[in-house]
Amino acid sequence: MTRSVKLLALALLSSAAASPAAFAQSADVTIAGRISPASCSVTLDNGGVVEMGDIPAKLLKTNSSTVLGPYPLSIAVNCDSPMRFALQGTDNTDTSTAIHFYGLGLTPAGEKIGGVSVLLTDIIADGVAGYGTVSHDSGTTWDPSTPGGSSILRVSLLGVNKEFDAVTGPTPIASLRGSLSLLAHIQPARNLTLTSIVPINGSATINIIYL
Repeated sequence: MTRSVKLLALALLSSAAASPAAFAQSADVTIAGRISPASCSVTLDNGGVVEMGDIPAKLLKTNSSTVLGPYPLSIAVNCDSPMRFALQGTDNTDTSTAIHFYGLGLTPAGEKIGGVSVLLTDIIADGVAGYGTVSHDSGTTWDPSTPGGSSILRVSLLGVNKEFDAVTGPTPIASLRGSLSLLAHIQPARNLTLTSIVPINGSATINIIYL
């Protein structure tokens, strides 16, 4: 969410000889615009590419999901100046098998392959330990900040506070470092057509939401 500024101006035309009744008409003029905050950029190790390699079909469970990984990926967020921001994901494939996953694409038969979860861990914020805090209502309220890891979701905001157990939301941060831990969840083999090679084509975007 970016900051916005809206100015309301009242336009009034009058003359020295006007009677009081002449002031009964007026017009509201709305002047709208935006003041953009200092910008932040996100960089991922290896260009954001995670290579899962060849996965033999015989390794997949028949009646339950097969979990592969974790696959680590370093992440860095750098801002022009300390900023309050949160992270939120976008599934670019629209093939996710669960609301908290990011899709892995489709089989040649059009079946959803599965999904991947993304956990942010080992957080360092401006040189000190950072604690993840999550908002499920677009930043109105925040869960207590916790150590360990927090998921980057599509339906919630993930911020970082420099204090443990804080409910005040993200603190202003200029430099954030951490590790993404990705777990792939492959659909049960009975739900997939595996008679030919099935490419895994997952794609997600990590967005910075200014608060």
